[in-house]
Amino acid sequence: MKNTILFQKACRALELGNDILRGRSSAVYAHPMDRIRVEADFLRDIKPTALDVAICQRLLSAYLHAVEDRTRYCSSKNEDIWTAIAKRQRIFFELLDGNDPAQLAAYLCNMSRHDATHGTVQGESEYRHLKRSGRYRAYIARMAKDKLVSLAEAVGAIPCENPEQGSWGRNSLISEMVLAKKIEGAIGISIIPPDIDGGLFKVGLDPYRFGERDCNAIYTAWLMRGLLPKGQSVSVCEIGGGVGRVAYWAARLGIDRYTLFDLPHVNVLQGFYLLKALPNVNICLYGESSNNTTMDTSIQVMPGYACREVGRHNSIDLVLNQDSFPEIHADIVVDYLKWIQVATSLFLSINHESQPNAGNGTLQNNVPDLISRVGGFSRELRHPYWLRKGYVTELYRTAE
Repeated sequence: MKNTILFQKACRALELGNDILRGRSSAVYAHPMDRIRVEADFLRDIKPTALDVAICQRLLSAYLHAVEDRTRYCSSKNEDIWTAIAKRQRIFFELLDGNDPAQLAAYLCNMSRHDATHGTVQGESEYRHLKRSGRYRAYIARMAKDKLVSLAEAVGAIPCENPEQGSWGRNSLISEMVLAKKIEGAIGISIIPPDIDGGLFKVGLDPYRFGERDCNAIYTAWLMRGLLPKGQSVSVCEIGGGVGRVAYWAARLGIDRYTLFDLPHVNVLQGFYLLKALPNVNICLYGESSNNTTMDTSIQVMPGYACREVGRHNSIDLVLNQDSFPEIHADIVVDYLKWIQVATSLFLSINHESQPNAGNGTLQNNVPDLISRVGGFSRELRHPYWLRKGYVTELYRTAE
């Protein structure tokens, strides 16, 4: 009898948990999306070219240089979520250690279905899940379409709907092509993503194929452009830049000097994406000299510890961190915040504050709490991030 009661309680708890999870899934959407059918599929696999192999030769040289220098700059090993993610990227690290540019090029051309992009884009396990589950594909497709609708509303390309009055749910019925054209009219550039995302699941029809991160990157780059002076050269540094999508769209929107700081192996993904997507931009990898003065735009891809050498004495117009400070070890974030105070007067944070379990017995960081601990920042604005529920946009000014 006792075992029967316990079993019934366990079943009720499981049903409640499933209901909560289902509720959370629907709550991700900003629009009524549950019954919307969205065109979506995986992008074709890409075969590497001789240029891709040459790019990977540069990336391997920069990576080995960064790993060698890391021991000089980083005396302690602070484990965090990214330490755990790295343990799930065995094949990627084997390729980096193997120092074979041809093999690395074949892998990176379709990085979105391999373990290298776990935690940044899609990754091997997510790719397999999408392949085997039509229900999950539909969910991810609706999520990406929802972001595209939110992007259109955020930049003023379409009116923002109001669930209290007027029409509701019509914006989500607008086709991806029409939304993209309206967004282009609002921000003044083409938003066709570069055709280099082999194996990535996206919505829409060629050439307007979008993933969730494409939409986020376009909006964040557009937001930064609006915060920076017009008609003059501007400099942005991003800490933790995924595979470089925000840097790409920032360059497209006229931000002419950009620096990415990240882990050395993530720099490899960023360098590959940007070198392929922006062939007419001066992309400088770690250990290379940036001496090309014929190009109007330049991007540096650097390991995190190199920030000590890049930003000094308020030389940067804005520093961005999006969706990574909560996941990085708190001591490292504090060091970054102290550097930000020296390097710039503006810090843009786009992060969640929910403090989920970090997986090592601690909670993820709350960025405003860490900023209060460091001191010397004044908050100029705070509002929800348009494209992602539960994420907060905050602009801080550093003390002069």
